[in-house]
Amino acid sequence: MQNRKLFLSGLLLLIISSACMAGSGTSALTFLRIAPSARAAGMGETFTAVADDVNASYWNPAGIANLETMQLSFMHMFYWDSSSYEYLAFAYPLSDKFKLGAHIAYLNYGSIDKTLAADSTVVGSFSPFDLVLAGTAAYKISSALQAGVNIKLVTQTIDTDSVSVLAFDGGLLYEIPFILEAVGGRDFVIGVALSNLGGTVNGDSLPLTLRGGFSTKFGIQSENDLLVAATAYYPFDSGTLSENLGAEFSLEKEFIIRAGYKFGYDAGSFTAGLGYRGSLSGMFNYAVDYAYAPSGNLGDTHRISLGLTFDQEYNRTGKPGSGVKIAPRR
Repeated sequence: MQNRKLFLSGLLLLIISSACMAGSGTSALTFLRIAPSARAAGMGETFTAVADDVNASYWNPAGIANLETMQLSFMHMFYWDSSSYEYLAFAYPLSDKFKLGAHIAYLNYGSIDKTLAADSTVVGSFSPFDLVLAGTAAYKISSALQAGVNIKLVTQTIDTDSVSVLAFDGGLLYEIPFILEAVGGRDFVIGVALSNLGGTVNGDSLPLTLRGGFSTKFGIQSENDLLVAATAYYPFDSGTLSENLGAEFSLEKEFIIRAGYKFGYDAGSFTAGLGYRGSLSGMFNYAVDYAYAPSGNLGDTHRISLGLTFDQEYNRTGKPGSGVKIAPRR
């Protein structure tokens, strides 16, 4: 029994040290830094000041305040080796100013043999996993300023051993109208988000992270068809500042091309993605997104997302309306 506990303790340390995709440090539960949303990942994780869909619940909860209708998003990521990552996000507007959301993240490490320390005899198997359950509340303070918070229950389970802790996120979005109008730009949005503020696990802090950045749109072939964003990323455990750049270009408002570059990361730099947007008239719009993100010697990751934006009349009555109303770009 003592050997089994030592083995599981060692595996716990191994999982914690290897789960983080960006940066290295001494924090616990670093899987919290795994980036959901194929759209955000394809743009080099520059979503802090974009935050204009339901996935803002993870990146910057203030963005939920700008959603005008119910949204749902699901992502599957083909992670390293036999592990996989699932993400589900939901948002619902209670009023013009107050919105609620939630997200669930689940990381499964695959099946691992359970062995005896004495002679390495296989006596069974188990599947370690990490789980996050988060609730979001966001408020539109004004047409230019939004704020949002998350409360999260974070759990890591290895065989029969489990640890749970509460964590909190907070974010702000602020829009400066027409700051780049002279060069063809549109509204300039500034965003900041603090993630994973909470307690400790076995004496180690959670992976506290600060992000800040900006986004804006330009018209190339049509109005607002190019979205450009930048984010500065600061993990408090490593104390190293990294920078992310990303862009999203819309072709005929249906086909999307994305690219990004991450400076100063331990694993991965260039990212790329594709997307398609369509609609089922009177019920919902849908978006299918894919992102590719290499991670150096650790291999490549592939994300696939499906997003749904429901019609306002369908939200209210359960019957199709005249069309989907999409929240305007702040």
